[in-house]
Amino acid sequence: MAYLECTPEDLTKTRFALSPMSQAIGALGALGGRVVPGIAQWTARVREPYRRLRAATPVLRALDELMQFTTYVPDFFCVPPEGLETTFEQEVRAVRAITDERALADLRLAYGVRPIDPVLAAPDVAVRVADALALLWDSLLADDWPRLRALLERDVIMRAGRLSVYGWARVFACMDLDMINDGSTIRLGRWPGSVHRLGGVGLVLIPNVFGMTCLYLDPPRSYGSTYQALGAAALWESPAPAPALAELLGRGRATVLQALDGPATTTQLVAQLSMTLGGVGDHLGVLRRAGLVTRARSGRWVLYSRTPMGDALIGPQ
Repeated sequence: MAYLECTPEDLTKTRFALSPMSQAIGALGALGGRVVPGIAQWTARVREPYRRLRAATPVLRALDELMQFTTYVPDFFCVPPEGLETTFEQEVRAVRAITDERALADLRLAYGVRPIDPVLAAPDVAVRVADALALLWDSLLADDWPRLRALLERDVIMRAGRLSVYGWARVFACMDLDMINDGSTIRLGRWPGSVHRLGGVGLVLIPNVFGMTCLYLDPPRSYGSTYQALGAAALWESPAPAPALAELLGRGRATVLQALDGPATTTQLVAQLSMTLGGVGDHLGVLRRAGLVTRARSGRWVLYSRTPMGDALIGPQ
């Protein structure tokens, strides 16, 4: 069983980042049959369009089948992103630039003792994989990206808050990422394969809406780990506010109050709830004046949270 070996310096360089490509790969795994709680409505909505897309795109079909059995997701299309502003276009452009030699080496690791699907063993495999993933993104995920991004940013905000209060050990534990400090080295995680020494470059932590948890390797430049983002079910399966609460506050304000199960910005609530910016802002203003919501600045974000009175009004979830 492998792990990441890091130093205190690596922890100082460990940071969060967003990867649209990670969402595409996670969606591919979920559509291939991996069970992910909270996305049943999304899966039902896209299943038939995906079936047609898969039938018409041999490379996508081959990737789908690979994801169903491999314990190693090829690194040439899973590169740690630079930061929170990474775009899908940047990531897919990087995949297209990968050499056939590098792509085929990764595919051999992914297939293990099995023969590589001939569709993926052909020349220009990285370009063709990039094209297939771009087609998947444009067809099934691009329209949802503003909402996905809002949820991912919210996850980062919540975990950064935990980091400032509890430290990395608690943050890693909440990601199911083991952290063992033996006094001389720090070991993170448990994966199939070899031990990887970060060597002072730190670790990129990448939230994934579709529950993909895997290691991203791009040595010596960077290393990354994906993890399940918090609140994915709220994107598609948010329960309606209780009738009594909606009657008391109005449906819009009750919906906003219920959605604040963790700190969020106005923009994130707009994306999550498909409301207008003005509408969410008005609801937050009323809830704040009523003592049900508070706000605080964290870096570039203004975050809204429920007060204890707001929590009490919502009740157990």
